[in-house]
Amino acid sequence: MDARLREGIGLFNDRRFFESHEVLEGFYLETDDLEGLIQLAAALRIFADFGEVKGPVRMVRQALIRFENYQPAFMQVRVAELSAALEAWAKATEAASAPAPSIPKIPLQAVGLFS
Repeated sequence: MDARLREGIGLFNDRRFFESHEVLEGFYLETDDLEGLIQLAAALRIFADFGEVKGPVRMVRQALIRFENYQPAFMQVRVAELSAALEAWAKATEAASAPAPSIPKIPLQAVGLFS
């Protein structure tokens, strides 16, 4: 996995969505395969930092459409698992009055001798 992708995912999983977006966007200039992850980071930044619901949920659903071509996994990201978690998050977020459901992390495939 490219170090920039790993960094962007690490920042995302630490809920540092703005920084994640910036790192992933820099990598995106070389490959457009990451558009869904970049869109996801932007959506969840708006949700986490500004409390918006409607726009971020719509953006998450757009990212899910982009993920369809990359299932079940792509670049060590478990895309099918991430997509299921995001769909559940979007439904729960739309239905919730408070508190908001926790934001899913980006799951990665284990890589190593015993994985």
